[in-house]
Parts: sequence; structure tokens; C-alpha cells
Amino acid sequence: MDFFKNIWSKIKNPHGIKLALFYVFFALIVTSTLVLVILVQKQTVLHYILYGVSGLSLVYFVYTMVIFVPKMKVGIINFLQRHKFTNAILKDYGYRTIVFGFCSLIINVAFISLVAVMAFMSKTAWYFTLTIYYIILAFMKGNVFYSKRKYGTEVKQARALRFSGIMFILMTIAFSGVIVLIYKTNRYFEYAGLLIYAVAAFTFYKLTLAIYNIFKVKKYEDLYLQNIRNINLASALISIIMLQVAMFQAFSPTSNSSFANALTGAGVSAVILFLGILMIIQANKKLKQLKTNESDKNNRYEDLGIHNEKEN
Repeated sequence: MDFFKNIWSKIKNPHGIKLALFYVFFALIVTSTLVLVILVQKQTVLHYILYGVSGLSLVYFVYTMVIFVPKMKVGIINFLQRHKFTNAILKDYGYRTIVFGFCSLIINVAFISLVAVMAFMSKTAWYFTLTIYYIILAFMKGNVFYSKRKYGTEVKQARALRFSGIMFILMTIAFSGVIVLIYKTNRYFEYAGLLIYAVAAFTFYKLTLAIYNIFKVKKYEDLYLQNIRNINLASALISIIMLQVAMFQAFSPTSNSSFANALTGAGVSAVILFLGILMIIQANKKLKQLKTNESDKNNRYEDLGIHNEKEN
């Protein structure tokens, strides 16, 4: 009886080498089942045996994930909390936003370099227009980080937001050029092989996360955070139109999709333009409020000075 209790205890609480061996076994049994199904169309006893073993293995795999992931999460959190940098990322939403935004900026710069090389090699207005768009996007993010690091004041926050709003309007003009090229010259984005599925999944994840963060950042009175989130949303929206053009080319290359692409592009351009105008209005309102507060503060100091002189 103790023997079976010991085995059951190990099954309930897997860890170490035994858990690693199970994952290897799970991968092998699933692979074997798929290979058998593909190579042998006729159902045999071996098929049903593998189906049963795969099903039980899947159930146990899910069970190990349920009990293992929380433990792994606790361990990772404890490890991150031991270091100042990772602890700040873990606990401070604003700091985390800035760090991840900076990483995104590095990726944008790398992508700009790639698109710029393609532009000079192909010598087409298509890639030159894309290069301009990505340069504006990277410049906007760079300005936010520079302003945050050097100044960090509310006035600089508002001015950085207003600057980004102006850049949004310029970016709309640049992106409108891309849409015109799509419509007039039948240019398109194309991803090799199955890469389009990965790009599609990432694009929708990027858009969903950008929309979620737009609403989340509203409860923070930090214009730097709002600035970064707006930039990420604009980037995600433009990725959507690029994905649409690529999907039309991949799945319906003979159809005339120019009007549909132009319509979606016009909608995206309108949203980005609207965001830019809102950012400028919000920034000007904040600057006016700060100026009024400063004026009221100076008036109070002056009143106190006059009052003190009369008492003397």
C-alpha cells in the first residue's frame, strides 16, 4: 500500500528529472501519433492505443502546467525582486512602460535601417515613403525618452506630447503617400511562406495590447506614458493596413483590392490624425493650466509680501 501511495504522491507533485522526462515522453508520443495518422490512413489498433496514450498524456500535461506555472511564477518574481532594475520594472508601471518603450525604439531603428537599404536598392518611392514613416515614429519615441530623462517636469511632458501630436499629423501625410502608392501603382507588402500567419498573430496581439494600454494609462496623470501609448497605438494601426495588403496578395492575388486597401488606409489615417489633434489640444490645455497655477502661486507670494510690509 505504501508503494502505491508513494507513486501517487510523485504523480500528484511532479518535479525535477521525472517531470523533464515526462515532457520528453509527451512530445514523442504526440509526434508519433501525428506521424502515424499522416503515413497510415487506415485506422488500426496502434492508432487507438496512441490516441488513448496521447489523450491521457495531454490531460497530465495540462495538470502539470496548472500546478507548475504558479510555482514558476513565484520563483521568477522572487528572483526579479532581488535586483533593483528588474524590481522597478516589476512594481512600477510607469518605469516598465518606459523600459519596454525604449526596447521598442531599438527595434524600430533596426527596421528603419532595413527599409532604408531596400529603398536605396530598389530606388522606388514605395520604400522611401515607408522609411519616412518609420523615421518619424522613431524620432517621436526618441524625443519622449530624451525629454523624460533630461527634464521630467510637467511642462516638458506637455511639450513632448504636443510635439508628438504634430508628428502624428506629419506621419499621417507620409502614410497617406503609402496608401496612394498602393492604390495607384498596385504596390503591396509580401511575407514569405507561412511567415504571414506569424505576422498576423503578432499584429493582432500588438493592436489588442495597444488598445488595452490606452485605456489603462488613463488612470495615470503621466503625459509621458500617454504619449508612448498613443505612439504604440498608431504603430499598431498602420501594421493592420500593411497586414491587410499582404493578406490580399497572399490569398487573393488576382482580385482588385486597391479600393479596400485605400479605404482601410484612409480610416487608419483619419484615426491617427484625430489622435494627433487630441494630443495637441490636451498638451495646450495642460500648459495653460500649469501657467495659470504658476501665476496664482506668484500672486499669492506677492499678497503675502504686501501683507508682511504693512505689518512692519
